[in-house]
Formats: sequence, C-alpha cells, structure tokens
Amino acid sequence: MSRSDPPPPTFAEKHREICEAAMRLQDALRRTFAEILPDDVGARSVGRRLGVDKMLGWQALRIATSPDPAVVVAALPGERGMSTLLESLRREGVSHDVLKEVTSASSTLRAVFERHGVSAREIVAIATGGLDSESQRRHFAKMQKLHFESSVAMRGEVLNAHLSIWFATPSTTEPSKITLVNASMLDGFRTIRPLGPRLVHRGVAVDRSAEAGEWERLDRMGRNPVPSLVPEASTPDLAPGTLQARSTPNATMVLADPDASADGTLTLSFADLIDSIGPMHATPGHRTGELSVQVAVPVRHLYLDVLFDETLPPVEPSAALYFTPTHGVEYGEHAELRRFTGKFEARFARSQKLPAAAKVDPEKHAALLEHAAGLIDRPLEAFRCFRMHIAYPPIATRAVVRWLLPTA
Repeated sequence: MSRSDPPPPTFAEKHREICEAAMRLQDALRRTFAEILPDDVGARSVGRRLGVDKMLGWQALRIATSPDPAVVVAALPGERGMSTLLESLRREGVSHDVLKEVTSASSTLRAVFERHGVSAREIVAIATGGLDSESQRRHFAKMQKLHFESSVAMRGEVLNAHLSIWFATPSTTEPSKITLVNASMLDGFRTIRPLGPRLVHRGVAVDRSAEAGEWERLDRMGRNPVPSLVPEASTPDLAPGTLQARSTPNATMVLADPDASADGTLTLSFADLIDSIGPMHATPGHRTGELSVQVAVPVRHLYLDVLFDETLPPVEPSAALYFTPTHGVEYGEHAELRRFTGKFEARFARSQKLPAAAKVDPEKHAALLEHAAGLIDRPLEAFRCFRMHIAYPPIATRAVVRWLLPTA
C-alpha cells in the first residue's frame, strides 16, 4: 500500500455501512407490504398471498418488520430466493417505484458484502454472538453463571428477580400518542455485607407537596413516604428507615436498606404513570418504539415484559441485550457491535403469569399487575404480553425491546 492509498476501513465502518444498507432494504420491503398486505399478517399468510413457501414468507416478514439490522441480515434469503420474492411482488401488482427500490436496496446490500469481502453469516455471527454449536452455548452459559457469582461476591448485593413491566395503551388525552405505565419489582433484594441504603428506583412522578422535612416526618410516623411504591406487592410492614425518598425537579429517587428489614431481604414494587409520552404511529423523525431496563445489580432472573393494549396497531417486537448501560450517540451508532452473545427467550407469552422457576410470589406479582392496569383503568385481559427473559444477565448491560411503529 502506497502512502497515497487511503487506510483500509475499520470493522466498525464496514458494519455501519452494512447496517445502513440493511435498514434501507427493510424500509423498502415494508412499503411493498403496506400496499398489498394487512397490518396483522403472519408468515404463513405472507407465503400464501405471494405464492411462495412458508420459509421465504417468514424471511420476508422478518425483514419488513424488524427494527434490528442484525435480524434483517440474518433473515436475508439467497439470490435465488430474493429473485423469487421480487417476482411474486411484481405479480401482486406492487407499484413500479417501490419495487424498484426493493431491487436496488437488495443489490446494494449484496454489493457491500462483496466489496468488503464478508458474508452475511460472518456479519451476523459477529453482531449476534455466533454461538453455533451446543457445546459453545453450554460453555457460555457456565461462564455467565460464574460471572454472576463473582459479581455478587465483589459487589455484595444480589436480586432473585428483576421485573420491568411496561403497559402501552392509547392516550386518552392525545389520540395520536400512547400512555405508558412502568411497573417494576425487585424480588429478594439482599446484601451479603452492610452496604447502607442503595438506589432501587428512579420514579418519573414527583410528589411536589412533600418537602424534605415532610419525608422525614412521615418516615418517623411509620407511614410510607414513597408515592410510587405498591405496598401490596412489596414486603409488608416495612420498618421505619428501610426506605428513603429524595425529591428532585424531575424524579423521585428511592433508596432502600435491606439490613433494616427483619430478615435482611426485601421485595419492592413500584408503578409510575407516564401519560402521552410518544407517537402511536411512525413519523419522519420517529420510526421505532423502544422500552428498556438497565441491569445494575447481579440478578438471577431478568424479565422485561411489554404489554400492548389490544386497541393498538399490531407490531412485531424484537429483543436484545447490549453491553451499553445508557443511551446516547455511542449506544445508537455501534449498538450492534456490543450485543450480548448468549441465549435468551423473547416472544409473545400466552400468559402474563411468571413461570415457577422464577420463584417470585405469584400473589405479589398479580397485585402489581392489577395495580398498574388500574392506573390506566384497563383490564389485564386487554393486553398482549411480549416477554424477554434472561438468566444471570451481566451487570452494566441494558435489555431492550424494540419495534417498528406502524404507519398511520
């Protein structure tokens, strides 16, 4: 290489180009589906409507509905499959301009692979972990548990389960937006050495009528000074001093000390109403919906449930865990390169109940769900639950459920 030659692109630069090309294909294919298919179509229906096999229909649906570049690339059919798909779209009468965009986007993505000398499988393996064999998965799961045990020993704190439950429903005040309720449960929270009060909740609502002195007065009286706490889904009869609340201009900070409880263990549940927070449909500057939870304490089971109101347009969420604890430019630009490589479950659940393996009190969990649904005056039966579950998630990671917002 001569001095005048430009330096070879870094892998991050290659990956960015591939992600951009993948999402261009996703957008183009999504617009073809909008012309010929209903919003709630499934993979089998796509195959029947387009006259292709179920597998190709599933691949096309995954590409068109995923907000995740790695999922788009993983679902990409071969050249023959893409040609079959394009021909079926042409037969169905997709407009010439949109079909041209799908063809161009598909060719561009394959050209990127060829120019950088990488295959789709290699990119997906790096972006999503590439644990191809059962022995690799077993070894990774073992290392994951060892990481959990060492984190507990070093940090001196542990949770049995961390539940983050998001209710999404249409706003009653602004029809074009959605209202959220965030319900969370920290189950079996304990410290293995005295650590003092720990931050356990950052609420979105502030009780502005309660000044600092009022918090202290209520605490001395044995009354619960935490507005978003759900007592019926928490440890009963909390001793004075177990919880502390600090009011800021934007939030209520809740600290807890497990050592102040009778057995040194706490179960704490919170619920906050966030009214009219985001658009119901896609806008030029807002194409995706996203809800997440940060893993800040070693935890045996992490559950991220997103409950979609049946009156909302149907969506196809995807889930991921990233080694990025906070949002920002770095998170958005290179998130795929920091994707957790292990195995976890993410799908629509038949029931909102937790499996017995979670070892969470079912009555407390049910009380939390009922309380959260009551904040928006909706029955639990009106929600579909998309659940992400991972055992022993690494600390300083963020679990994310993301979906494409439907078109208006």
